[in-house]
Amino acid sequence: MTRDEFVERLTAQLRADGRVRAAWLGGSLGRGTADQFSDVDVVIATDDPKAYAADWDAVADRIAPIVHRQRMGDGTSTVVTHVTGDWLRFDVTITPPDRVRGKLVPLFGELEVPGDEPVAVDPGRIEHLIREFLRVLGLLPVVLGRSEYAVGASGAGLLRTLILQLMLEDAVRTGAERGGALRLKGVLPDDRLSAYAALPAIEATRTSVVSAHLACSRLFFAIARELAEQVGAEWPEAMEKALRSHLRRELGIEIGT
Repeated sequence: MTRDEFVERLTAQLRADGRVRAAWLGGSLGRGTADQFSDVDVVIATDDPKAYAADWDAVADRIAPIVHRQRMGDGTSTVVTHVTGDWLRFDVTITPPDRVRGKLVPLFGELEVPGDEPVAVDPGRIEHLIREFLRVLGLLPVVLGRSEYAVGASGAGLLRTLILQLMLEDAVRTGAERGGALRLKGVLPDDRLSAYAALPAIEATRTSVVSAHLACSRLFFAIARELAEQVGAEWPEAMEKALRSHLRRELGIEIGT
């Protein structure tokens, strides 16, 4: 089943269900940025989202064979992630009409949808990402001292992930839309994407682990200080000072500034 065929079947099923007041395509399909690899995001408005969510698995099984499903919710809205037998990925958000908003493409129904509210970057999240980066970087003497280079390679990978999360928060701060977990082009500025791509490959050797940690530290400080200042996040001065002394004493290395 193609993605378009799936959307047609899903729309027909929902349209015939009297409990559904309206439905939309969201995500990249709703924003008009989808490509051949994009999944399907569907928003369903119903007056009794809790009851409809309880019955959703039976509804989904009438649309396509499901080999994986996972749900999360906040008590009012429910999001269910699916994979079909053809490995078509689709997410469904079941929500009351007054919580529907964003850039959406109508499948049916005539409910008005407010636009996206401005996205504010949470200073607390930035502080957490910064502290976590410094904490992980401070484990470098442990993995080197134990010759646990595979663990060190994993640690460098975590540092890269934390840098990417900071980059994405900064992109949202400057007006970019949050993309999915598998899309960076068009979300990150070209210079940031190039800087991230230029980080060295990581191998489970002492030389590679040290090189990767130092490269990550240089890119991290170039981004994190300015971002913290822009969003009003508190910079952990004492933690940074302790980390620099720790790495200088244990390994004789200086990290980026």
